[in-house]
Amino acid sequence: MSRGGSIGIIAPSSVAPRIEVGLAVRTLEESGFRIRVHKQVFKRHRYFAGTDEERAEAFYEYATDPGIEVLWCARGGHGALRILPLLDALAGQHGAPPAQKLLIGYSDATALMEYARSRWGWSTLHGPMPGLKEFSALRYWKSLVDMIEGRRTALPYERRRLRFVSAPPSSRIRGELTGGNLTLWAAMSGTPYAGVVSGKIVFFEDVGEALYRIDRTVQSLALAGAFRGARALVLGTFEDGNDSVPKVFSRAPRARSRAALLRPAARDLKPLRPAMQRARALRDIFGELGEKAGISVATGLPVGHGPDYPPLPLGGIHSIHPDGSFRLESWAWFE
Repeated sequence: MSRGGSIGIIAPSSVAPRIEVGLAVRTLEESGFRIRVHKQVFKRHRYFAGTDEERAEAFYEYATDPGIEVLWCARGGHGALRILPLLDALAGQHGAPPAQKLLIGYSDATALMEYARSRWGWSTLHGPMPGLKEFSALRYWKSLVDMIEGRRTALPYERRRLRFVSAPPSSRIRGELTGGNLTLWAAMSGTPYAGVVSGKIVFFEDVGEALYRIDRTVQSLALAGAFRGARALVLGTFEDGNDSVPKVFSRAPRARSRAALLRPAARDLKPLRPAMQRARALRDIFGELGEKAGISVATGLPVGHGPDYPPLPLGGIHSIHPDGSFRLESWAWFE
């Protein structure tokens, strides 16, 4: 990031929280950044931060503003996927994509980040968003600031070893890192905005998804050929995604009345089966995928919906080694 450049905050998804964004702006300014918050950020249309047109126009306005070098999504939620066709139309009206910038976000921003990286040649950073309550107390603040300013920095996940849940590679795997939120990646599948994984290392994370839904999403992507040509799969955090086990009768009800069948007493119910432990189930789901797809799958990258938010350059060239080490080798934003 050049001296004098600004960071522009936009809200391409759900309604943004005013107080949290205000606190984040103060923190960023105290770190020496010039911040511009688009007036669209605090608009509201249903659960979105303004209409689709307002969100798309705000994003494109800052994307083409020569004084803004970094665009930062205020928060996730839902809505980024809806504005992609509108961005196509805006770029078509101007005849050329916006000049390269850095886009920061995660979760719902996955769709927008893949779009900007693949169609506009932008750099993208999977990182915390200003709408977070904890944004002003982030654990890896220095690493985040260094990366925004284009400086190679020590990354916390480079000091740990990932764990392979399918066959480990026999030698170093090197490739561009792509992916993001698993649910959003699956939502893009089959659309003109589907992510391309051939020759790349794929990263996934998610939050709040029951284990059977994660399995269903993975199976759907596999059936659609969405992992064809991928070099490896690296998994981040999957928070709050426990097993969903229905309750069934532990004994036959004494009365077969409608009330007894539809509103049984708690003492008459039991779990249908033992609940699966989340970490073990995720290893099984993705390990099975790795074996069938013939790719190495590694877990343990501390990137996702928290509790920590270390920055991860999507589009950067990374390497995975047989010992489980994971390293960033190069990233266009550093250049």
